[in-house]
Amino acid sequence: MSETGTESAMPPSDPEPEKSEQKTVAVLLSTMRSGSTLLKALLAQAPDVSDVPETDFQKYGHDGGNAELEALSAEPILVLKRPGWFNEIGRYPRLPAHPRLKRIALVRDAYAFGLSARKMTFRHLPFLQRSGIGNRFLIERYWGGVNRRLLELTQEDPETTLLVRYEDVLVDPIGQTKALFEFLGSSQTEGIETYERPKSYSWQWGKDDGGAVIKSLRVQPPRPIDYADRKLFAAIKNSPQALKLRRDLGYPDLP
Repeated sequence: MSETGTESAMPPSDPEPEKSEQKTVAVLLSTMRSGSTLLKALLAQAPDVSDVPETDFQKYGHDGGNAELEALSAEPILVLKRPGWFNEIGRYPRLPAHPRLKRIALVRDAYAFGLSARKMTFRHLPFLQRSGIGNRFLIERYWGGVNRRLLELTQEDPETTLLVRYEDVLVDPIGQTKALFEFLGSSQTEGIETYERPKSYSWQWGKDDGGAVIKSLRVQPPRPIDYADRKLFAAIKNSPQALKLRRDLGYPDLP
C-alpha cells in the first residue's frame, strides 16, 4: 500500500521463458539385413524426426552422453539406427540411459533374413551363397540371439518398446508408419509409403542398404518366397528354438 492508502501500480513482470521440452530419442534395433535403412528413411519424412547417418547409439552410455545424443540433430525426435553385428551376440543392444528413450524392435523372418545375410556375407564368393556353410550360426546364434533379446525388451517394457515386423511394413507401409509416428509422439498424423534421399549423407554399403530397391524411394511389395534354398530352409525347420522364436514373433508356420 502507498502512503495515501492506495495500491502502488506494479510494473507487469516478464513471463518466465518457456523451458524447451527434452528430446525423444528412439533407437531402431535389429539384425543386419532386416530393413532398418528403409524404416529410418520412412520415419525421417516427418517434419519433427531427424535424418542422420547410421550412428552407434551404444557408445553414449557415459556421463554426458545424453547431451551428446541430443546435439546430433535439431529435430525434437532423434531416430538412430545401428543393427547388431555378428560379434555382439549376447551384448546387443546396450541402450543409452536417456529419460525419454523409445525402442523400435524391427524383426524379419528367418528365411528371408538368411537369404539376404548370406548374399551379403558371401558377396565376393557367390558360389558359397547356397553352400549351407554358416547356416546354423546365422539362424540359431545370430538371428535367434538378437531377435530373442528384442522380444524380451518388448515384453519387459511394452510402453516404450514397439515390435515391428519388416514384412508388415512392406505389405502396409501407410498403416505401419502411422502407428510408428503415433508411438514416437510425432506431429505427423498420416502414414506414408514414399521417401526422399538423405540430404546430408548418402546410403552406402557397410552402414546402409546401398542397393537399387532402397533407391526407388518407394516401399516395394514383398517378393514371393519359394524356399528354393533347401539347406537354409532345413536349418530353420530342424531348429526347435528357431521355430519357437518365429511363432513368438508372430510368423506363421513354415510349409
